[in-house]
Amino acid sequence: MSLPSEPTATDSVRPNRSIFWAAILLIIYGVIETGDCLTVIAMQLGLVGNVYPTFVFPGLQHLMDAQPIWFLPPFLVFTLLHFWSGVGLWRNRLWGWWMAIFVTAAVIIFTPFLLPMSGGDMLVAIVLIGLLLIGRFGRQTLPGGAP
Repeated sequence: MSLPSEPTATDSVRPNRSIFWAAILLIIYGVIETGDCLTVIAMQLGLVGNVYPTFVFPGLQHLMDAQPIWFLPPFLVFTLLHFWSGVGLWRNRLWGWWMAIFVTAAVIIFTPFLLPMSGGDMLVAIVLIGLLLIGRFGRQTLPGGAP
């Protein structure tokens, strides 16, 4: 008769695929947004014309046509937040999860101001919120529910 062995760390820890795919998506998102930052710089220097579709708000459209460099700070902030939250999730850090929730919620809030250019951003943000919530809470049961 053998005694039951103690569970090892590898027995109880399974990879969290939702968090893994959220990390991959956020890192790709950050890399793509780097292209947006470079495009705005190229537009300001006169190397390329305005490659973005017309914004819903005429004031933003005028700014994009006349002084596109003003879009660089918010583009850069979102680029860095997406990239670093993806790295934090990749390293399985809680701060990465919170940063991903924050930046994804901010994208959802600011998307209507940058339509139609940011329509794809909204779709990615909805997928990310789902992956983040399922990855964090997906294995928990509801109180009072069946296990």
